[in-house]
Amino acid sequence: MAFAANEIVILATARAKPGREADLEAALREVAAPTRAQRGCLQFELYRPPQDPGTIVAFEHWASSEDHQQHLQGDHLKRLMARFDGILASPPDIMIMNPL
Repeated sequence: MAFAANEIVILATARAKPGREADLEAALREVAAPTRAQRGCLQFELYRPPQDPGTIVAFEHWASSEDHQQHLQGDHLKRLMARFDGILASPPDIMIMNPL
């Protein structure tokens, strides 16, 4: 897959508190469609490692850093962050990468 120089990829890892795994999945599924509809979102997918059912990794591909920054200001993402307070075992791990 070829990337344009200004595109970015993000891996966001969220870990649920014990017993809150289903809540984490539901919260992330709720933001998937609105995120995919945003300008500059080229891909947004959710993954769960089979050895760790309490962890969900979001793979995000954005046309530009500016598009991603606009995403972070969206109401659906603000609601997600508020829900995370009661669901997550620790803050999400966000890795922003530029293509080589």
